[in-house]
Amino acid sequence: RAHGYMPKVPLRGISVREMVSPLWTKRFPRASEVSNESDEEMSRIASIENLRDLTLISPAELLADLKKIDHLCVKNDSRESMNDKWPVIWDKLHQLKGDIQSVNVDDEFSDTIIFIESLRGEGAPADFMSKW
Repeated sequence: RAHGYMPKVPLRGISVREMVSPLWTKRFPRASEVSNESDEEMSRIASIENLRDLTLISPAELLADLKKIDHLCVKNDSRESMNDKWPVIWDKLHQLKGDIQSVNVDDEFSDTIIFIESLRGEGAPADFMSKW
């Protein structure tokens, strides 16, 4: 379980291995490295704060993701219908929803999250482009 050790946000700018390694060694130190509990607890708290700083998603990253989705939606490709493109669009929308949830302070983006969730389905909703 990762409760209290890893934030529930998409990891950006750092590989999982690089992130987990220091946490692992702090949680399971070698016998020769064991220190007193208060130092260990402070170290754990500092690690959590550092992880939050590294994993926060910037507005620029959210905007870039939104532009990619918009490009997929408005791209005029006569060979491909919206339903053909929907799995890719939905995947990107679902990722965007997760990113937005991780920065949703004071329920500022709740309507957007609800809107994205309302689009869930096997194919694009009939009125998707008018909603988009």
